[in-house]
This record gives sequence, structure tokens and C-alpha cells, in this order.
Amino acid sequence: MILVSVLVALTLAVQSISALAIPAVEAPAIRREWTSLTLAARKEYINAVLCLNSKPSIIPAGQIPGALNRRDDFTAVHINQTFGVHLDAVFLGWHRNFLYLYETALRDECGYTGYQPYWDWSKSVNNISAYPLFDGSEYSIGGDGLYDPSTGDYNLGPYHFAHGAGGGCVTSGPFTQLELHLGPIPISALFTQTLPSNWTLRNNHCLRRDFNVPVAQQFSNGTAVAHLLAAPDIGEFQSRMSGVGNAPPGPHTAGHLQIGMDMFDVFSSPNDPAFFFHHSNVDRMWTIWQARDPLNRQFALNGTTVNYDPAGAPIADLHTEENWGVLGRPKPMLELMSNRMFDFNFAYEDMQG
Repeated sequence: MILVSVLVALTLAVQSISALAIPAVEAPAIRREWTSLTLAARKEYINAVLCLNSKPSIIPAGQIPGALNRRDDFTAVHINQTFGVHLDAVFLGWHRNFLYLYETALRDECGYTGYQPYWDWSKSVNNISAYPLFDGSEYSIGGDGLYDPSTGDYNLGPYHFAHGAGGGCVTSGPFTQLELHLGPIPISALFTQTLPSNWTLRNNHCLRRDFNVPVAQQFSNGTAVAHLLAAPDIGEFQSRMSGVGNAPPGPHTAGHLQIGMDMFDVFSSPNDPAFFFHHSNVDRMWTIWQARDPLNRQFALNGTTVNYDPAGAPIADLHTEENWGVLGRPKPMLELMSNRMFDFNFAYEDMQG
């Protein structure tokens, strides 16, 4: 009887995955690289972000006093979930849906008619400030921060990086008046697995950046991307994406580090609008990698539901349920594995379909 029950359960599981492993019939929404957008389309996106920043938080009153607006909601949820959605098996899927929820909020709440653009790291490796996303014009998301000599250097395991030419408040572009309310949170909290007791409280500060071209040139170039996409399995892909242990920073980590300051805060990095462009490209990398061998990669998972995959942590599988707090409904990992199934129906402009 037990054997029969197990066989029935396995049969139903296979049938459910097989039945759902059919891409959406409708044409996908297309996420485009920022430089592919017209100036008018860039302005529309920027205005939608400013609109979201003007709308009140939907987090129940008193739970997170520092969350004042809808953008704060995304930062708050990311902070609260950080320990379970980085450097583990659910990182890619959790952030895929996080990005989708942000894109949906821009469209449904602020009338944006496009989709979340992505930042192709290879286009900015030699001069971040000249790249149209960060050139400080009205059609960008702002430039570097003011130079702050007190800004410390960055240390990642055995790797040491001098800080860039900024470190202070962003003073160019449409987000110079952006007031942030949550964070920063020290990176040491990632290792103690404990958030500061006051993390929910309001802490007004400006948007800060510290562009670092040497980091971009070394870890976000075409060779680094090719190395990532050549990963033979999902475990290696995840390792190459972020870099773990004594490995050099992967393209994911390098993207945060080369913008610096608020973007380099692993907890509150969604404070910087650049976060969503960066993670759109992270998702693009995963989508491209999956498409090269869908039979073996579409539903591939490796690891646990805890940062750094410690021994004894719960192993992630397609039934593992993830959540995004007030942003959207809980979902099993199964629903997060494809860009063309369940709630998702999107593609990237260089790999439509």
C-alpha cells in the first residue's frame, strides 16, 4: 500500500509539472535594455518610479514605521527576507518574482505602459558615468555620489577594493531629492543572521553611490558573463553568479559593488532604483542559461533555503513555498522557474520567445 501511494504521488507530481511546462500562448512582454528605449520611454519609467515613491505604504500601521511609501515596502520586504533569499537555492526564483511584483506595481499603480528594463553590464564597464542609465541627465536614474573622502574601502573575503570617486549623495538626475527611510544595515548582520533591533524605524537619508570602474572592468566584462553562462549545472551557475567563499565576486555581486553605498547594502539595496535594472539582468542571465538546455535546467534547483547553505538547513525543492509579505501571494518554487509559465509571460529583447 505504501509503495502504491508513493508511485501515485510521483505520477501526479510528474504529470503536474509536465502539464504546466507549456509556455504561455500569448506573445510575451518584452523587457528591453535601457539604451534601447526612446527618451520618452525612459522618462515614462522614471515618472512611474517617482509616482510609486509618492504613494503610501500598504504595510499595516505600526509594523514597520520606517516604511512610508510603496518603494519602502519593497525595501522592507527585501530586508525582512534577506537571510533566506541570498546565496542559496531560492535566490534566483525569489528575486524573479520580486522584480515581477515591482514591475506590476509600476504598471498597475502608476500607469507605466512598458516593462522593467535591464542594465547590460557590458555596456558600462569602462565608464559607468557615461552610460545613459547613470549619466546624471533627466533621462537617467542619476549619476555618481559626491566625493566623500571618509568613505571606507570594500572588503569581500580575501578581496580588497578601494572606494570609487563618490560615496556621498547623488546630486544629478531625477532622484536627487529621493529621501530613503530604511537602512543602512551593516554587512556583519549577514554573518550573525540577526537584524538590528531598530531596523524597522525611520532613518531619513539621501541616495548615495560610489561608482567603481575597476570592479566593473574586472568582474562585469564579457569574459565574466561568458564564464557565468558556461556553468555546467545550476549549483555552479549559482556560485559563479555571486561568488562564494574565497571565489572572486560574480556578476551579481559586482553589479552591487560597482554602484556602491546603498546598492552595496545587501539588505536595503532596493532603496536604489538601480537595483531593479541590475536584477533584471541577473534574471536575463538565468533565463538565457536555462534556455540553452531546458530539459535539464528549467526546473533545476540546488541547495537550501538559508544563506550559504549551512549543514542541516532545509533542502529546497519545487514544493518549497516562498513569500513576499504584503507585496504578493506566496508561491511554490515550481511557479518561479520559468519566464513563460504561471503568472509570468515575459522575455528579453535579445531572446524573444
